[in-house]
Order: sequence, then structure tokens, then C-alpha cells
Amino acid sequence: MVREVRWRYVIFHVHSPLNLKVEDLRVALKKHMRSFLGTYGLSKNPFKLMAYDEENKLGILKCTHTSLDIIRAALALLSAINHEPSAIHVMKVSGTYKKAKSIASRLVEKLKSHWAELEAGMKKPSQATEA
Repeated sequence: MVREVRWRYVIFHVHSPLNLKVEDLRVALKKHMRSFLGTYGLSKNPFKLMAYDEENKLGILKCTHTSLDIIRAALALLSAINHEPSAIHVMKVSGTYKKAKSIASRLVEKLKSHWAELEAGMKKPSQATEA
């Protein structure tokens, strides 16, 4: 008996100066994957953008377990979105969508506290006067 496809859910963070909409990211990912893998490779390594939080720039991508390494490599090689320098960093991989959503929500909290610490650190008066 042949087992069905085992799906993996890739939680990623987009580093970009642009405020990307879901459709913009979907088009950019599809275009980049097609240029990296080709049409045949894209058909052998299916993926789908399941969710994307435009405010926190976190997303969840669905792919098969056999194409996980290829998809991760393609995401790491992405260097521009809409002609702006950008990067996508894979944060975590999960086996279920429910767990991926919970991981993503925890990562949002971590990112918010991290950015708050950075902003607080930048506003120290002593740092403004140091050369």
C-alpha cells in the first residue's frame, strides 16, 4: 500500500523594506521558484502559501516532505522581491498546520519583544553621544 503525501509546514520570516501583501508575496515566491527550479522542478516540488501576517512578516508555506530541502534552499536563495533587496529566513518546520500556527504565534511574540528591546536600546542618550 502506498502512503499518501506527508506535508510539512515551513514557518518563515520575510526581511524586506516593503510592506508586502499576501498576493505580492505569492507571486514573488512562484516567480522565484520557477526561475530556481524550472517548470518541471516546480511541478515535482509543489508548495502553497498557507498564511502570511503582513504586519509581522511571518508566513507559513506548505510543501511535501520530499521537497522540503529543495524548498528551503530556494527560500534561502531569494535575494529580491519587487526589485528590492529582501531575504526569507526559515524559522521552523512542523508536521501539522495546527502546530505551525501555534509556533508562528509564539514567534510573533518573540519578534515583538526583540524589536522592542532593540528600539529601547537605540534610544539611550549615552549611545547618541558615543562615536
